[in-house]
Amino acid sequence: MAEVIKTEALVLYTTRWHETSKIVHLFTEQLGDIKVLAKGALRPKSPFRGILEALNHLEVIISLRETRGLQILSSATLFNAYMDIRENLSKTAIAFSILELLKKFFQLHEPVQDFFHYVIRLLQNLNECQHEFFKPFLWHFLLKLSEVLGFGWNFSTCLICEKIPDHFPVFLDSHQGGIICGQCSSSGVINTSDPLTRPQWEFLDSLATFSPDDIDKLSETKFNKQNNDIFTNVLLKHLSFHTETVVDLKSLKWYM
Repeated sequence: MAEVIKTEALVLYTTRWHETSKIVHLFTEQLGDIKVLAKGALRPKSPFRGILEALNHLEVIISLRETRGLQILSSATLFNAYMDIRENLSKTAIAFSILELLKKFFQLHEPVQDFFHYVIRLLQNLNECQHEFFKPFLWHFLLKLSEVLGFGWNFSTCLICEKIPDHFPVFLDSHQGGIICGQCSSSGVINTSDPLTRPQWEFLDSLATFSPDDIDKLSETKFNKQNNDIFTNVLLKHLSFHTETVVDLKSLKWYM
């Protein structure tokens, strides 16, 4: 007998199934990562029409049966289409990069309420953000994803002397997920990581402790904007190293 589950969901992507249906890849509150079949979704009068688009936040009802490889989507109600994100190419790049990372790294088929609610809050704040500096939303997600997967970052103290840095630049270590202070580096510690000025370090240290609601309070004037790709590259290197997976965010190339 089929079990019926009602849950909030985020649409990651869809693919066509035969002439009139869709396979929908969802990230859900109650079931984690799941693929479902939306029968007749491509028919002109389908109740699913226009709802099952990537990035949409939905409430869905899913019919589950253990013997079935692909579960059935019974209904879907749109909560939020994040129209401000869709109308801004830079916001779109960040949001769809987050979807890419969810597809690649978060494939647990179990309840993930806390992380799901975090993702929804992050997207809502990105949607409402009024300034033009959106990459901190991606960096915040990468920090949170690393933490959830079990290899989070610590920017507060040096990996070697375990003290709060007071000599700069400091150096990011993408393998260990931390910093090497300027004093330890100048004492002969060999490193090939990226240097950070004091404002850059303060920015990352603050970002790591902020909630999604506070991200837009961080000002881009705290560091040289030309060097902000350092953060993206190092955070992705850290993720790649610990998951042994190449991370290439296509959305950043397409939209930015």
